[in-house]
This record gives sequence, C-alpha cells and structure tokens, in this order.
Amino acid sequence: MVPLMETALGRARELADPVADGLAAYLERHIPEEQHSDEPGGAVLEDLEALGVNAAEVRAQLPPPKIAAFVGAQYYWIFHYHPVAILGFLELEAHQAQPATLERLIEHTGLPRAGFGQLLLHSKLDVAHARELHRVLDSLPLEPWHERLITTSALQTIASVVKTLLDVVGDNVADALPAGSTPAT
Repeated sequence: MVPLMETALGRARELADPVADGLAAYLERHIPEEQHSDEPGGAVLEDLEALGVNAAEVRAQLPPPKIAAFVGAQYYWIFHYHPVAILGFLELEAHQAQPATLERLIEHTGLPRAGFGQLLLHSKLDVAHARELHRVLDSLPLEPWHERLITTSALQTIASVVKTLLDVVGDNVADALPAGSTPAT
C-alpha cells in the first residue's frame, strides 16, 4: 500500500491541479501513518512469522495474479488518468475488521495474538483513517470524471479482494471435505 501511495503522491505533485494538490496534501499526512516498519509490509510479515509462516519465503514469492492485477490497475489509473484513483483503493480502510470480531477469531482459532498485530491495530486506526478519507473526498473539487474514476477504483478493488478471499475460502473448504465428497450445490 505504501509504495502505491508514494507513486500517487509523486504523480499528484507532477500534475499540480487543484484535485492533485489536495490529494498530495492528504497523502503527505497519510503515508507516514501507514508505515509501521522500516520496509513496506514489514509489520505484516512480522505477524505472519508469529503465526509460523516463513517471511523470507513470502518475500520470495510472486504475488498471486489476482493481487497483481488489482494493484496493477491502480498504477495504470494513476499514470494514465489521475492519481485521485488511489482514493477508491483506500476505501478499504472504511471496511476495517471490528475489534470484537478479531477477539473471537483469536479465541476460536487458538492462534497467537501476536499474529494479529496489524489487524488489531487497523481495527482502531482505520476508523479515523476512513473519516479523514471521507473528509478529503468531500473537500476536493472533483469533476464527474474524477468521481467515476474513484468509484471504478473502489468497486474494482472490493471485487478483487472478494474474489481473492473466495479463492482462499474455496481452497480451505475443499481441503476440509472428506475424501471423495463434493460440496453441495
């Protein structure tokens, strides 16, 4: 997320239009709030290590094609249309996990609490981040095409996340079925 926001910030500084200026001011404040370690994604990798995942192996893997596609779409829109597209992607912050849900998840899975550090942190931080994002959206002098771009970015991001999560759930459901059985349709 941080490299993507840094790219949008750089592009906004190049454009220097009123929407880009407001976006740049927002990203200059927001990017430091999202840097939770020395390297982008480092805090998430620490959580994964607490869950027994080898961080070096995760770093060495290519991202799944669906992840590369939805993040790649953001870069395309930032460079070929307008960096304000990033605000649709950042709408994910408005859909943070609820602390009580995370507590139940930790309890029911028996996984170490340390593996949920970023989820727990963002369940609190993203409430304020979403409010700030919506204030920025309301304050920018958006034209209809900006609004369509932001909306397209948001919908494409949510759809991609859902498809990716369904792949994970589908794989886990198939793995949990008794040998020779198939899911009911």
